[in-house]
This record gives sequence, C-alpha cells and structure tokens, in this order.
Amino acid sequence: MEKPKALVIMFPGTNCQGETKFALKTAGFEPVEAHINELLNKTVKLENFHLLAVSGGFSFGDDIASGKVAANKLMFNLRDDVIDFANQNLIIGICNGFQVLVKAGLLPAIDKKYGEIQATLTYNDLGHYYCNWIRLKNVNKSKCIYTKNIEYIDLPVAHGEGKFAINDENIFKKLVDNDQVVFKYVLPNGEKTQGKFPYNPANTLEDITGVCDPSGRIFGMMPHPERYLFKENHPRWTSGKGSDDYNGSLIFKNARDYVIENLL
Repeated sequence: MEKPKALVIMFPGTNCQGETKFALKTAGFEPVEAHINELLNKTVKLENFHLLAVSGGFSFGDDIASGKVAANKLMFNLRDDVIDFANQNLIIGICNGFQVLVKAGLLPAIDKKYGEIQATLTYNDLGHYYCNWIRLKNVNKSKCIYTKNIEYIDLPVAHGEGKFAINDENIFKKLVDNDQVVFKYVLPNGEKTQGKFPYNPANTLEDITGVCDPSGRIFGMMPHPERYLFKENHPRWTSGKGSDDYNGSLIFKNARDYVIENLL
C-alpha cells in the first residue's frame, strides 16, 4: 500500500525539521525534508505530497516579525502552488510554522480567503522568549482533522511571539462560530487561565494557541507536539506522568489516517 507522503519545508533559521520529520515517520508518513529553494527551483514539487509541514525555529532570524519573511517567500513566489495544495491536501504549522501560516494568510482563512491576512501572532506580553510545559484543552467540536480523540494534553511551548491576535471583531466571531478555534491554554485543573502567567505565557487572545482553516485540513499551533512522542519526553515521567500512547503523536497519526481515508 502506498504510504502517505509528507514534505517538511525548511527556511534559513528553521531548526525543528528533524523532530518533525521523525514524528511524521513514526506516524506512518514517508517524510522528505526540503529547503524553500528546492521548491522555488522546482527540484521538489508540492504536488507530489499529501501533507506540508512547516516546522519550528527562527526562520530568517525572525526579521521584521516571526514568520513574516518565510510567509512572503511562500506567497510571493509560490502562491498558486500553495493555494492549489491548500485546497485539497493537509498543512500543519508548528510554532514558527504557525506564525508562517498566519502571516501567509493560510490561517485562519475565514470564508476560505486563502492568502488574505486576517490575524497575527505577536510578542508575548512577557516581553521575551519563554519555554515551559503547558496544559491545553481541545475546544474543537468536529472540524479539525488533527485533534480527534484529544481532550486535554500537556505539551511544551518555546516562543517569544505567540500572542494570537485579531483586530476585526467580525473575523473573530466567525472564527469561533465556524468551529475554527482548536487549542486553548488552560489551568492544570482545566479551567480558563484568564490570561494568567505562566499558564497562558503570551496572554494570547481568549487563551487561543491553535486554530484551523474552514476545512479543518490546515492547522497551526504554538506548542510542540513533535517534542512529546514518548512518555520519557514528559518532564514528570518519573512521577508517573507521560504516556507512550496519549501524546503529541496523536496529531500526526490523525493526519495519517485522514490521508489514507481521503487522499490515497
């Protein structure tokens, strides 16, 4: 049987491609790493893959704003290819990758307006880079294909510009009404953080740290699921926390299942 094929794209400054590739391979994908220049010169073609992963790091040194230059590279040079791919395949952006997708207008893509910038991810209120393990709640009822069978999950965050923000109240209302909000930060007991640090490290809008597009096939999140694939990755595994089954790998396995059921 043909394996699902995933492309892990790299920009100068990307540094989580190895973990992302490993997570995809472990989930059952046949992953390939490629530099943005390989897409630009057509030695690697998006059309040969089922999933595009934009991994974490500091693309182009976070010049201008995190993810902005990388987003411009994609949408100024490969706009038609990327939007054609987005209309039928899967895209996931993690941390810096989430920033890239938002600033490329691929998320949240309200009313399927791919390429139109409708939101941003900006500086943490904290004022600097922050990393820790954070508890998340999946508030998505049915739309996001990546988060099936996930209710609450602990994952690491590591970013300086993770504050999700939308200026247009109408866009925000549609985001909520369309079931495009996916992950929210929560307190250890599952309640809302009310923006409280460190449980909401960026004081992000309504605790939001993951959203999908209207189709549920394009997904971005600030925490790193690829950094929690085994119970030993959990900082409290020696105290009985952590799991080899219920961890970040679920996100990649859900993507694999979708490809097998719908794209192969």
